[in-house]
Amino acid sequence: MENILVAIGQTKDADKLIAQAVKFATYSKGKIWIIHVATPDPDSLIGREAGPQFIYDQRAENRKKEAAFIQQLAQDIREKYGIEAESILVQGAVSKVIREKTEKYNIDLVIAGHRRKDFLYNLFTANNKKDLVDELKIPLLAVPLL
Repeated sequence: MENILVAIGQTKDADKLIAQAVKFATYSKGKIWIIHVATPDPDSLIGREAGPQFIYDQRAENRKKEAAFIQQLAQDIREKYGIEAESILVQGAVSKVIREKTEKYNIDLVIAGHRRKDFLYNLFTANNKKDLVDELKIPLLAVPLL
């Protein structure tokens, strides 16, 4: 597996997901791509909703923190394990973005977390995660998160 995409939703889950990616990348001498799909940019017209300015300011600050967090994850992987790693922060619909990035970066494996009432539960109901599972043409490792 030359290219492994790790989808980070919440910062508290990152270590568990990264650990799995490091295992696969170590065995295969692959590259890790860390992705976080964020809400639309508060400065864009699409992201603008009716509401006070402090909401836009808070969302912009959160985006900066998210970007710094995944950049630090990639740097830690490079330094600790000697594995090539890059971070991607993008906005949009999660399943669509992941599908696009798997094609763009020739991803061989997607690693994502799941909770009982989140990922696996929703595999059997209509939602974006089911769409992602159905449409990916590569393996998806669902890591249980408690």
